[in-house]
Amino acid sequence: MRWQKNHDYLVVRIYRDLVGDWVVTQCWGNRLDTGAYSHTLVESYSDALELLREIGREQRQLGFRRKQGREEQLGFDFS
Repeated sequence: MRWQKNHDYLVVRIYRDLVGDWVVTQCWGNRLDTGAYSHTLVESYSDALELLREIGREQRQLGFRRKQGREEQLGFDFS
């Protein structure tokens, strides 16, 4: 998901890594700098969704708007 306010942005992704852990990655910045990122391990997909909801609430309170966009999900099967 992507949130944007003027030139500032935040992108959040939920995925499973190669060892099966659920990860929530946040990337943020603006057009004028290189930005930064963080990775948060969570116990389950439902915990990841809850964190995503919390992030969404925070972004709305800060005046960010969710941007609609499509991401291509690659069909890797690591099982």
